[in-house]
Amino acid sequence: MSNDHAWLTVTLRDWLENQRHVQTPHRAALRAAIDGRDIDSVRSLLAEAPFSDEQRKYLDDLIDRWEKALPTADE
Repeated sequence: MSNDHAWLTVTLRDWLENQRHVQTPHRAALRAAIDGRDIDSVRSLLAEAPFSDEQRKYLDDLIDRWEKALPTADE
C-alpha cells in the first residue's frame, strides 16, 4: 500500500465520519467497500447520500485522488 493510498483511505474515512449529521445510506457496506478498495461500490453507495454541492465536489475529488493512488497489479 503506497503512502498516498493509505493517507487518502484514512482521509476518506475521516471525512465521512465528520459528516455524521448526514445520514449516509449503507454505512457498513461503505466501510467494507473502502476497506476492499472497491471504488465503483464507494461511488455507487455515496451517490445516494444527501451531500451539498460543495461536499459532493470535495468528496468526488478525494475519491478520484484515492483511485489514482491505488497500487496497480504490477506493484
